[in-house]
Amino acid sequence: MKILLCTKRDLVGNMMLNRLLPALADRYQVEVLLANRIRPETAAVAELGWLKFFEQDLPNRLLFPLLDQRGGADNGSRWCSFDTLARRHGVPMQDAGHIARGAELTRRVEGVMPDLIVSFQFGFIFKPEALDVPRLGALNLHSGALPRHAGVNPTFWCMKDGEPEAACTLHWIDRGIDTGPLLEVRPMQLDYTRSLFSNWVDNYRNGAQMIEDAVHALGRGEQLPSTPQVDAERHYVPKPTPADFAALAERGVRLVDTDDYLALLAQYLPAQAPVPLAPAAAAA
Repeated sequence: MKILLCTKRDLVGNMMLNRLLPALADRYQVEVLLANRIRPETAAVAELGWLKFFEQDLPNRLLFPLLDQRGGADNGSRWCSFDTLARRHGVPMQDAGHIARGAELTRRVEGVMPDLIVSFQFGFIFKPEALDVPRLGALNLHSGALPRHAGVNPTFWCMKDGEPEAACTLHWIDRGIDTGPLLEVRPMQLDYTRSLFSNWVDNYRNGAQMIEDAVHALGRGEQLPSTPQVDAERHYVPKPTPADFAALAERGVRLVDTDDYLALLAQYLPAQAPVPLAPAAAAA
């Protein structure tokens, strides 16, 4: 079975690949498509700019290049860079950049001709021509409970509204946006003593096992039971505004906590290296 994994070239995409490739690459023919959407609102809303810095800019401009300059050798760390993952598991990785316009994403899919597409933390819409390629279909891991939390930033809206749980949803991709049949919705208790960034990362990590289980079931030739979404229950959450972030701050929720963030980066250090310490104050 040939699988195309589609994700962002960012910290969460890398974390998910570090989790999934050891479980999938030895059993299936896997390729990876990395992309990053250019979102103008990250320049207009300061908080979104800060989240982008910790999610994309710092890892891509500093962390991963430093790891690769060291030769990408296995050093006993739990996680490694994209380049080292590709070499370690023999997995081709395409860096596609921003591919929202035209038929570029379809062209990339047709170049791989996968049996299955699996998308997570990706941010781009597959055109019907791309969805027609994989014989088994396309799966997406959405970081919200569908159909109630469709759209972007669902973990933010859960915390801004004071909800007790967030969730990840694994679903089939159809011609709509977040409208395909549901395989599983897995809830996660939100921890309001920790930052938005930390809860968001943990929510994605919570969904990795769903992807692994679904891929293995398809690899065994099994059918995946699914449930159609109820259209009347679907709600697309909007992009957060400065006022929305102010409301989040009023709840006492930090954007990024330095302790949690440095602990995440410590996964890339050799096992014998000390875990970096951080002050208790929030980074943003």
